[in-house]
Amino acid sequence: MPKARKECGTLPGMVHPSTRKTEHLPLGKGRQRLLSGMVFIVFLLLYAFTAAPSIVELFDDSLEFQFVLPTFGIAHPTGYPLYTLIGGVWSHLLPFGNWAWRVNIFSAVAAAGAVALVFVLTQRLTVRNEHSDVWAATAAAIAFGFGEVWWSQATVAEVYAMHNLLVVAILALAVDLPSTGGQAADRRMASMLALIGLGLAHHRMIVLLLPGLAVYLLWTTPALLRPRRVWLFWLAALLAPLLLYAYIPLRATQGVVDLNGSYVNTWAGFWDHVLARRYISFFAANELTHSYDALGWFMLWREQMGWVGVGLSMLGFGALAERRRRPAWMLIVLVLTANLIFTLNYRVGDPEVFLLPVFLCTAVLAGGGLALIRRWLQHMSAPSTLVVTLLSAFIMLLLLGGIGRSAPINRSADWSVHDYAVDMATVAFPENSRVIGIEGEMTALRYMQRAEQLGLAAAPVVANAAEERRRELAAGMAAGAPVYLTRELERVDGVYSFTGEGPLVRVWPRGMVEERTPSHRVDLSLLDGRLLMEGYDLERLEWAGGPVVRVTLYWRPLESIDRDLKISLRVVNEAGEPKALRSGLPAVTDAYPLRQIARTPSWEKNIQVRDVYETKLPDDLTDAAVLVIIYDADTLAEVGRLKASVP
Repeated sequence: MPKARKECGTLPGMVHPSTRKTEHLPLGKGRQRLLSGMVFIVFLLLYAFTAAPSIVELFDDSLEFQFVLPTFGIAHPTGYPLYTLIGGVWSHLLPFGNWAWRVNIFSAVAAAGAVALVFVLTQRLTVRNEHSDVWAATAAAIAFGFGEVWWSQATVAEVYAMHNLLVVAILALAVDLPSTGGQAADRRMASMLALIGLGLAHHRMIVLLLPGLAVYLLWTTPALLRPRRVWLFWLAALLAPLLLYAYIPLRATQGVVDLNGSYVNTWAGFWDHVLARRYISFFAANELTHSYDALGWFMLWREQMGWVGVGLSMLGFGALAERRRRPAWMLIVLVLTANLIFTLNYRVGDPEVFLLPVFLCTAVLAGGGLALIRRWLQHMSAPSTLVVTLLSAFIMLLLLGGIGRSAPINRSADWSVHDYAVDMATVAFPENSRVIGIEGEMTALRYMQRAEQLGLAAAPVVANAAEERRRELAAGMAAGAPVYLTRELERVDGVYSFTGEGPLVRVWPRGMVEERTPSHRVDLSLLDGRLLMEGYDLERLEWAGGPVVRVTLYWRPLESIDRDLKISLRVVNEAGEPKALRSGLPAVTDAYPLRQIARTPSWEKNIQVRDVYETKLPDDLTDAAVLVIIYDADTLAEVGRLKASVP
């Protein structure tokens, strides 16, 4: 008598590996891996070649992560320990490129992996008669991978590429779990729970998957309700990744602080940080909220996928009518719904990034929609050439924009913030200098100090509020330290004296400015002799984003100035017309003197004022000259002008 088959490891409701139906099988694993690998490589190249070359923003989280990850610092709440650790290791293993670019490329890798898994997930959802629908999977990958919001997150340091990689990895494991039996099912369940745990150690929006997963697994595998010893293993798989949060207090004990100094290394401080309790208020109100009406949300969706992608997504809801795969498609819809409800109620300035799981699910539905079209054509006995032609047309429309999709993202030439940070960090700071600015500006300076060893003589001082900057300025001056400001500050122009130093303004005790001699002497008299332009310095700076001309003007008020003057710096042709930059914009910079910190009526009699201006140089410098126009800010009447050759 043959021995009975041993099935003690198989949950009721699951199918044993030896008896599962072939119609649930995807195409061969080797071919699937090859195709998904090709998708990964294509999108990795796309994102890598369009990734930001360095720091690109002063006032968002990307700059923080570009600094925190390579230094293994502490990120803002919730701390993002998984992202910090993996990204930090990655930034040190990659042997070339600046710190910021390496972290940007880390996002590109995670994003390409997510798109490849969207391809795999859609294949698993559209498998039929032993064949996965590669057309549908390709459509889903294109619909998601070319979305503007997703592309923007794939090309700069941010947490959302890794978050959505974990989201789609969890979904890909879940959809095949009911058709897996025995110990393989237990292992798959453990893997899925471990990924959820890793998601909790990264971005708490991962919890939005849990309602859909619970419904799906209880629907397809009710045996999960029966307690077994393996539950302990599953619980360990879920909770073990949460130990990564120990990174935060461990680094704090080593003297590491987060950028705004909000983390307090106590038991209460730890939970405040990890649970991000101060962000809970964003469900009620946020002064930086960017809200959409119903049409605005819909048009945002259209901008990500184009009209063709939107149409295929809506058609994809028809997959719910397919009984065999209805639970899996319902999982996608439930995850979409949970993330949509969250985003509609979370009041932030960038709600688009919180919609990325929604865009991911709608892209998968778009793949399902194309699969329905293919089946309908086959059911109508359409010729295979016609089927291929129509499916190819849909893919091409998605690839080329799907009619209505936003333009592609390309950050590869975006050096402006990098150049500003370098310019700030290369000021000739005396020892013990203090630079007072808002958080993003000071993070950029810290980044240059740590990553490029520039500006080491200056101490960055974060002061976001104007009153706070005034207090820090007064404290620095009282201590006798050289103090620099990054931006305008009211009610200080009559208290101190000022000189421009690159993109900064140095503050001096009133009337005690260190004077210099200009390289080019002109002694240009203005305002009926009340204001003298003693001369100027002119230099060409070779910045990463292209050459720049810097003009330093040397002013000396001989009498009180009764009007507010402004400066227009232009690169002009022989006719005096501004020459065009590569972007098509004119090579013109208009600005108030001294970064608007001290306007001309506040200037002291007989005290020299150095004032700095910069503008980009066009590619074509034929017959080009630098023109400086001084004019009345109120009447726009010209007061005087200076013309010099481009250096």
